[in-house]
Amino acid sequence: MYGCGEAKALARMVLEERYHLTMTDILLGREAQLTPPQQAQLRDIVARLSAGEPVQHILGYADFCGHRFRVTPDVLIPRPETEELVQWILTVERGIGGEVAILDLGTGSGCIALSLAHALPDTTVTAIDSSPAALTIARRNAVDLGLLPPSVTFLHADMLNTQDLVAQLSTQPPFDVIVSNPPYVRHSEATTIHDNVLRHEPSSALFVPDSDPLIFYRAIATIANALLQPHGAIFVELNSALAQDTQALFRTAGFRNTQLRRDQFGQWRMLRASR
Repeated sequence: MYGCGEAKALARMVLEERYHLTMTDILLGREAQLTPPQQAQLRDIVARLSAGEPVQHILGYADFCGHRFRVTPDVLIPRPETEELVQWILTVERGIGGEVAILDLGTGSGCIALSLAHALPDTTVTAIDSSPAALTIARRNAVDLGLLPPSVTFLHADMLNTQDLVAQLSTQPPFDVIVSNPPYVRHSEATTIHDNVLRHEPSSALFVPDSDPLIFYRAIATIANALLQPHGAIFVELNSALAQDTQALFRTAGFRNTQLRRDQFGQWRMLRASR
């Protein structure tokens, strides 16, 4: 199911995190010294890994931006590319300084919203998601990180229902940053997605129809036109195959200053847009 290097990395992660065995312990074969209940548990973990269950679900967390976030099948597992999006926002906003009001559309586990709130002093973050189960996980992650209202506020809302969302948030001051990692994988691209992702992560957070693959970005542009302050910025993760189309959509929506950025794998994966 995995290449040799990745399989070894998964085994090492489990042995280190669950049984506190160092690499030296592993090389010396000390996993053989685990108690019978631990060995039975380890066999169960191996079976779950062999069935394609993500190691993050088995351990119950994923590392992201120096923090540990609870993850379940109700939320996407945070990816390294999304860390790069957060770092881009931090680089820009730290350069500007001052208080920052952030809106995170489709927060999932809360990894983007909470990482930004933790790293930027005097920041207020409003994080929305259409999934009550995802919001439960995000709220637990906020408590784990010591981030509570008013610094972080969660809202159950559908970002595609732009009219209702704008009405709910219109009483607040305009946002300085709107960020989103929305669904962007076309259904026709499902064959390129690893089976453990398809079977164990929420499809509603991954896929968009081939007939309208930019549906979420259109909603983001509409929301930003209503709620983003004049000198604010949009940051989004995107489908590299649709990078130029996504850029054109924001330009057409009035965000003339746009910048695409590649991820660590050389793919166009992020966009910043402003007026």
